[in-house]
Amino acid sequence: MQFSCPEEFPGSQKKSARRKSAPTSMKSIMKSILSATLFVTAAVLCAAMFAQAQTVTTIYNFTDSPTSGANPWYVTLVQGTNGSFYGTTYNGGKNVSGTIFSVTPGGQQKILYSFAGGTTDGAYPTGGLTLGTDGNFYGTTQQGGSQSEGIIFKITPTGTYTILHNFNSFIDGAFPWGPPILASDGNFYGTSSGGGPNDRGLVYKITSSGTFSEVYRFDVTHGYSPIAPPTQGADGFLYIPVAQGGTYFCGTIVQISTAGVLNNTYDFPCGPGGSFPLGPLVQAENGDFYSTTQDGGTNGEGTIYQVTTGLAVTILHSFGADFGDGTFPAAGMLLATDGNYYSATAEGGANDDGTLFNTTTSGTYTSLYSFNNSTNLLQMSPLAPPVQGTNGLLYGVTEFGGGANDGTVYSLNMGLAAFVNTALFSGKEGETVTLLGTHLTGTKAVTFNGSAANFKVLSDTHLTATVPPGATTGPIEVTTPRATLQSRKTFVIKP
Repeated sequence: MQFSCPEEFPGSQKKSARRKSAPTSMKSIMKSILSATLFVTAAVLCAAMFAQAQTVTTIYNFTDSPTSGANPWYVTLVQGTNGSFYGTTYNGGKNVSGTIFSVTPGGQQKILYSFAGGTTDGAYPTGGLTLGTDGNFYGTTQQGGSQSEGIIFKITPTGTYTILHNFNSFIDGAFPWGPPILASDGNFYGTSSGGGPNDRGLVYKITSSGTFSEVYRFDVTHGYSPIAPPTQGADGFLYIPVAQGGTYFCGTIVQISTAGVLNNTYDFPCGPGGSFPLGPLVQAENGDFYSTTQDGGTNGEGTIYQVTTGLAVTILHSFGADFGDGTFPAAGMLLATDGNYYSATAEGGANDDGTLFNTTTSGTYTSLYSFNNSTNLLQMSPLAPPVQGTNGLLYGVTEFGGGANDGTVYSLNMGLAAFVNTALFSGKEGETVTLLGTHLTGTKAVTFNGSAANFKVLSDTHLTATVPPGATTGPIEVTTPRATLQSRKTFVIKP
């Protein structure tokens, strides 16, 4: 298995001179929770075999300084109510222990918080942030905290920071890899890769005020050491790809209730069937979920897979089949408003610096862009999928590259239309929903599946609307002076 981390890919002489080493403690964690990882040497691919179909624009270069982070690790950006994008870096900041940052679509970056580490603060965050219905962001750090095993935190868009939970492997989890997700019950659910009574990791629930509880304990039989956060399906179940364990020790998918009852399990078969799933699942309108495995496939360099609610898995694409194709895909995929899934590969492409690609739900795969860091320190090694901004553009980060080789923020224009978004696409009649968008000043109407709603415009980038009486499940529409904007997803009316 190829596992990309803030040290060089062992065996890759091409990249080793350009990458920085992770803290020794992080290396030991990697060894303990991903002991099955295998590393391969990536070949330099022929640029003439790979046609560039799209242009990626760098909008910010990280510089590893007190005013800038470094090495965003497995981070998918999230958009806030002010239109800026928020994320985390593994390194950099005032204390060289990672940061929480914001960046505007135009590339103006600001550090909201620099982690201090030690026993009183977190250190080395991975995976980015989750937007809550309160407009605040929620995330985790890999290390730091009272037991040096990570924390859960929240932070306001202006930088007010609160530690919600310190992990303690003797009584709960340890070493979380990403932020918890917001579920339809208003609580947050996440995973820790270690900890728990059997030290195999767990699923936890936490409220916005910090009330923490254990939901499910992982084990060798059903999978352990999860990297991916849960995904809540339309049926209410939590679906979680698990990196290791299972019948073949190549990872699993578990389906559990929010109460922690295991309903179903899938075992990745290794080889052509994929192995080591690291990214979360994303559900499409057809009801199926899509994601990636970082290893396996017919070429041993990762897969795209589709999984039904009954946990039947189909491999849609095996990476590395052709010269110029990406290898070792990033953690999961983005479902964009055109109905296609977008993501990245950490390696491969014309320059072996990673790629961007998309795929239809039926598996039609297209290489979009090949990163190139070989001569001019542009972007390199994206480890997570991009996010789609409400202006329609895609925004993502790379772990390395840029003028200081500390990572970049990039944008990709696929010509997709603007839309409106919200933190949670479900609610009851009478509830207030915060909608994110662009050019909202002067909004004339908001409807929930055709039912007119009362609303209040708070800024050019967000408004609030009240779910109207008699509203039914369907799209939200916001009529502005410029256009009628559709919601990114169907809004579900809860009983």
